[in-house]
Amino acid sequence: MRTPIPLIIAIGALSVAGVEAADLAEVTVSAPTIKTVGRDATGTPIRQLSGTVRVQYNPIMLTTNSGRALLDDEVAQVARTLCSANGAFPNADDQWNCVDRAIKVAKMQLDAASAQLKVRLAQARSVPAG
Repeated sequence: MRTPIPLIIAIGALSVAGVEAADLAEVTVSAPTIKTVGRDATGTPIRQLSGTVRVQYNPIMLTTNSGRALLDDEVAQVARTLCSANGAFPNADDQWNCVDRAIKVAKMQLDAASAQLKVRLAQARSVPAG
């Protein structure tokens, strides 16, 4: 007699998906970019430094190493794009520091979301079926 392990795994995956899959979560990747918004009375450009991209993801990605790796790669790509946009940092070291800071802040958000998801999953497992 074969053990119905695939069925157990499938049921487990469905119950995990039901806990958080209702909405997509998002992580905000922020980095300064230069945008000229006008000129002052002397004709000097007025530049605004900002850049934010919200990366949406399915929270289930936080429950596996491969899902988290894919999400980390997406965050890194967005950070590189933001920090290189519009020549905000012509110096390679400044650009690298920008990317590094943007990734670190986004990873802190993902770590917090992952911890919160683990708590919710543990609570869902401890609730008796009824």
